[in-house]
Amino acid sequence: MSAFKLNQIEDFTTAQYVELLRLAKLNYKFIDYRELAFEERGVLWRHDCDYSLNRSLRLAQLESQESVNSTYFLNPHCEFYNLLEKRQTEIVEKILLLGHDIGLHFDAAYYDIESEDQLDALVKREAGWLKNWFDVEPVAFSFHNPTQFLLSCERATYGGLINCYSRTLKTAIPYCSDSNGYWRFRRLREVLESAQDPCLQVLTHPGWWQETPLHPRERIFRSVYGRAHSVMNHYDHGLQTHERKNLAGPAGSLQFLKKISIVQYQLCDFLWNSGHLNELLLELYRLHIRQLKSFFRAAAVNYWHVRPSDVDEFLQQIELERCISQLTPAVCDVAWDVITSTSDIEYQRWSQICRTLFRQGHDVSSDIAEEGCLYFCKILASAAVWGGAEDAIFNEGISVIESVEMPLNTKTRRQTSPLLGSQKWRALKQKFATDP
Repeated sequence: MSAFKLNQIEDFTTAQYVELLRLAKLNYKFIDYRELAFEERGVLWRHDCDYSLNRSLRLAQLESQESVNSTYFLNPHCEFYNLLEKRQTEIVEKILLLGHDIGLHFDAAYYDIESEDQLDALVKREAGWLKNWFDVEPVAFSFHNPTQFLLSCERATYGGLINCYSRTLKTAIPYCSDSNGYWRFRRLREVLESAQDPCLQVLTHPGWWQETPLHPRERIFRSVYGRAHSVMNHYDHGLQTHERKNLAGPAGSLQFLKKISIVQYQLCDFLWNSGHLNELLLELYRLHIRQLKSFFRAAAVNYWHVRPSDVDEFLQQIELERCISQLTPAVCDVAWDVITSTSDIEYQRWSQICRTLFRQGHDVSSDIAEEGCLYFCKILASAAVWGGAEDAIFNEGISVIESVEMPLNTKTRRQTSPLLGSQKWRALKQKFATDP
């Protein structure tokens, strides 16, 4: 990746955004659309909210912390958010409470506009919507994806709102924008550091600014899928609040995972409901192997005082699922079928199917894959309950934990001395070295 492209990506973080605000304050005075006097050293800082109101609120909070105000342009026809949703309305209200202004981000593609008079009437209508919804007057409007015709509409105002693309604003105030998630013409940091422009209009799109460096499509992906997850959570929560049944079908078997790892739950829920059952089967199998390794590592370390690195080395040398029925009682002092409520024969059958699927890449039928998903959900959930109650483990084996060393119940009958633990560990390794 070239240095230019690296800069393009790393520029768009919230930490960098705060630095840009501070740079702007050094050489410019933040002004708004009510005080357009085109005075030198004034900066108009505005946002076209195209993708995410959540990211808009984040930038509004950062600006408030830096004691600056800006204008957030809202699109009533946006396909990425809905201004009439209660949670989205509350976000706009929070932005206003922070002292920022709102404007209209006008999407002319929604209409077939043929004249400036028609434009004037439609901008006035949508400005009235914002006034009714949020009880404040929008101060200006900007075009969403302007066409050549729209760019030729250069009057100072339409519909009673200041036109951000008026001839005066386009010619009197130099401009810098992050459209499409990168600096198409001028890099804002360089513009602010040089401070050669007597005044400035800065346009950002909040969806581009994330906590970590991402490519533009990755930023939009995060915003869009974050909203999708939020909508699904809203659906689930609504049923729970009103004490209604949540008939999720076979995918309801994943509910145990939601309490353990919301990220893993969202991934598996998506795979199941979108019909990617072979991929889901492999993901559940992978979680199961992680769970097994977590249990044995914690038990060996906390009961037998084995070093974690030694346990990891041993686990790499064996096929854990093949010898599970022997290894479980030896290390955990409990039968495998007690932990998972399944027979070893059935377990070996499904493990073989997953190993074949993984190594050879030959898909199984949807019916078989879904049956396997239900099976691994059952043993994952059962083992998670056991692991959470076991005094040497105290975790469900699925989420990532920082250390396998847990505080033991001093009254446990299974804790051994370091010497005895070492002897047991050597015997176990010898057994599986000669009889895997």
